[in-house]
Amino acid sequence: MAKVSLDLVKDVLQRNGIDARKLAELLNEMKQEAEAEAVEREKPVKKHHVVLVSTPEGGLPEDLVGWVVQVPEDDNPEVAADRIRATAERFNASPRGKKLPLSSFGDACQSLPTKQLKENQVWVKTREPVRVLPIGNAFKRSRA
Repeated sequence: MAKVSLDLVKDVLQRNGIDARKLAELLNEMKQEAEAEAVEREKPVKKHHVVLVSTPEGGLPEDLVGWVVQVPEDDNPEVAADRIRATAERFNASPRGKKLPLSSFGDACQSLPTKQLKENQVWVKTREPVRVLPIGNAFKRSRA
């Protein structure tokens, strides 16, 4: 629905011959409703990024892959993986999940509906696994 300014509403009502007292009463009520609606809006959740790295079979392979996810800023980053697992378990218990069950963490990141993840307060930013490359932190200085 289109948002209309109170000044425009006031002008239209005046042109249609609404009584001045009634007009002031209506505008005051609209202002109060608008203020109440502004207070009711939820502020967006501040989030931080977490990289979840896949370590199949317990060891760290040479070819690491991972997913970038977000969790609320106040939460411990370690809850991200648990929340994805919990969402996957709930999905697997649903009729759709029984037809196409998720069997791995990668399947969950790629296939879980965004709405279900959001309800569990985790947002998967990279649906496809991303390669993780180890790098050294320091730059070598060349002597001239």
